[in-house]
Amino acid sequence: MTCILDIHERSPLRVLDRHIHGGLGRGNLGVVCAGAGAGKTAFLVGLALDVLLRGCKALHVALDQPVDRVRNYYDEILAELVRRENLENPTEARLRVERNRRIHTYQEHTFTVDALSRTLAHLRAHTDVHPDLIVVDGYDWSAGSEPEIAALKDLARTEEAVLWMAATIDKDAPVSHPAGYPEPVARFEALCDVLLRLKGAGGTVHLSLLKGPGGAETGAVGLDLDPATLLLVRS
Repeated sequence: MTCILDIHERSPLRVLDRHIHGGLGRGNLGVVCAGAGAGKTAFLVGLALDVLLRGCKALHVALDQPVDRVRNYYDEILAELVRRENLENPTEARLRVERNRRIHTYQEHTFTVDALSRTLAHLRAHTDVHPDLIVVDGYDWSAGSEPEIAALKDLARTEEAVLWMAATIDKDAPVSHPAGYPEPVARFEALCDVLLRLKGAGGTVHLSLLKGPGGAETGAVGLDLDPATLLLVRS
């Protein structure tokens, strides 16, 4: 049987932490990019569960999915994690997730940094959730602007939270950026502290580091997404 804290220590995400020198860090922006359907939401949920099971707080901002669908992602991935790790107290794990997570959705074209700031102010005023992690899924990078991404980073810094976002790319489009950053994320490269790529190959979805903190070695990280469970697995 596995205890909740052991799940954190044994998580493949610790491999990613080592590649980026201990983790992303509060106030910094990490972006995971991939083609449509390649597991970006599952990756963000995996990041959030890693935080939530430690008793920390997370806010999941969904721009293209309803609350129920996002909650189902968490329920299904957590259930599989409990089964796979033979967790000794699954009820406590579920309570930690429900107690420490908030999901907030924005209807099409209603998301702004100011709106997110108001959501965070409401959480501070009316709940005990002051997020250690903010994930933003479904952001339209093609229509985005550098000032908006910079403002999101400023908000994360003010909130003392880690910020992770997902970006959909055309996996077949040629890459012209000299460092291999795909469009439409490439033009925001200066604002991205960590840039990851998910890419399907050989029946799994592989994770590679395109950009990391100074001195971080780019290339394959040694983490895969299982296409059957959408859980992070060791390669």
